[in-house]
Amino acid sequence: MLNLKTITVIIALAIIQACSTNPPKSAKPEIKPAVRDTAPTNKEIVEKRHEGNFAFVKYIDDGDYSQLIASEDKSAWSFINNADTTRNLNRGDLVKITWKEGTITMAGDDDAEVPAKLLISIKKIGDGSVSKFRKLYLKKIKYTWPTTEDYTSSYLDRLYLTAEYYLATTQNSLLKQAINNKQDITYSIEPQEKNGKSYTMLGLAPVGPNGSNVVQWLYIGDENDKLYEYDLANDNLVEYK
Repeated sequence: MLNLKTITVIIALAIIQACSTNPPKSAKPEIKPAVRDTAPTNKEIVEKRHEGNFAFVKYIDDGDYSQLIASEDKSAWSFINNADTTRNLNRGDLVKITWKEGTITMAGDDDAEVPAKLLISIKKIGDGSVSKFRKLYLKKIKYTWPTTEDYTSSYLDRLYLTAEYYLATTQNSLLKQAINNKQDITYSIEPQEKNGKSYTMLGLAPVGPNGSNVVQWLYIGDENDKLYEYDLANDNLVEYK
């Protein structure tokens, strides 16, 4: 028989073993905060980007930031352009644009940051009216201006693109006939005022055997850069889009 001392030792050992194998129910495992040690996935990066189909309008490179203007459903969109360095798009070309939302700093305004759409990439997906016109007409348009006017080469280039766009989309029957017949076309450039506002006026004329006669006057607003057809019968300007 076991004596009392032996029984006491056995009971004590059993209690110690039970405590070591079954922790108190109130004890909880330590939970550490999750730490991400991997880069965002490609899917997450793509989700921060936006894509859409547009019609290219023009480049604007004479400001603090280069811009690319495109249109969608008659609404103009402006993108900060550090991506399209080729500058080889023509007005009306169909393009797919990828961009992200960001900010730019406005110089001279306490360096205030304003929201902006930042161009990531642009891809041409179809010819517009000007590209089709160039393939059809295959000629350069000629122009003249008064020697008293000191136009810069960049401004003359802008006027040329405007005249070319008009010829590519015009409904003027005499101009359309001249284009189809591959006649030379010229335009004059001169400053003009109308209703108290300043314009640059272009006179478009097909060149025939007997010289050239202006068949359409265009006005370009010096303040808003908008294009207008001159309606001779009513002596007013009609905005051309």
